[in-house]
Amino acid sequence: MSTFAKKSFDAVAYAASRPSYPPALYQHVLSYAPPAADGKGLLLDLGCGPGLSTFAFVPLFERVLGLDPSEGMVRAARGVLEQRVEKGEIDLQGGKREARFEQGKGEDLHGIVEDASVDLVVAGQAAHWFDPPKVYSELRRVLKPGGAFAFWGYGEFFFPNLPELNKLIPAYSAGTLGPYWQQPGRSIVESLLTPFPFPSPSSSTSGPDFDPTTFHRSFFLRSGGSPPSLSTPDPPSTTTSVDPLLLTHQWSLKDIEAYLRTWSSASTYKDEHPGEEDVVSAMVERLREGGLKDDEKVEVGWEMGVVMGRLGK
Repeated sequence: MSTFAKKSFDAVAYAASRPSYPPALYQHVLSYAPPAADGKGLLLDLGCGPGLSTFAFVPLFERVLGLDPSEGMVRAARGVLEQRVEKGEIDLQGGKREARFEQGKGEDLHGIVEDASVDLVVAGQAAHWFDPPKVYSELRRVLKPGGAFAFWGYGEFFFPNLPELNKLIPAYSAGTLGPYWQQPGRSIVESLLTPFPFPSPSSSTSGPDFDPTTFHRSFFLRSGGSPPSLSTPDPPSTTTSVDPLLLTHQWSLKDIEAYLRTWSSASTYKDEHPGEEDVVSAMVERLREGGLKDDEKVEVGWEMGVVMGRLGK
């Protein structure tokens, strides 16, 4: 997370080079927590970054608020919002709808989000940075009775149709760059959020608590894949679903290089090894030697995990 707070961090390049989520992911989340039929309600996106997920919900909720601790991310998200409104890609209906981005963290929403005001809280590729007990404590306060949360994350990328290249990726990610990832965040997301816990029962007697019968984990996996093992057991009533791979893109070698440059570990490696060979360029060259061509696109995929639950009514 500290990488994203650096003044040198390029949030615009980050937004352009990360994988965008397919509509089917949002449909999956909204089938669990559908928006109000009248389009009213408030959605809160925690760790929103440059708004990669946030904008998908703008047409469905009267108010959408994206929060991120990084000033650069918030600035980039606001810039994208302004551009999309100007182009007519986002219709705020003359002020009847609201979309805004603010600097903040899920662990402390006081002064930003009112009590019992939020219908749905989401977090895309951000929950692995959270302090779960503190975030859940705040969600108990800000969610409406019956309100829901849905956090998702994706693991290591791979080539579904080029298995011979897949051994190069962990050698680079866990090998060369392994010591430069911030932990435990990286291990949590690589494990598709299985180490991320559901809320524990609250000791407070005021207001509703989370309903453990609503807890659900979803996995979207490659052919023949199986969910990672849980580090600690989920509550007994937790349900689980496993579905085919959802997040894929057709990318060129240039696209893959741009994605690799968004990795916080690559940025940290560069800072700690000034003047040495560019570690991303070295990885790209290995992929090229493995058969990837500069002028062709290949399928790139990411397995995903989703954690969802509801506040009681």
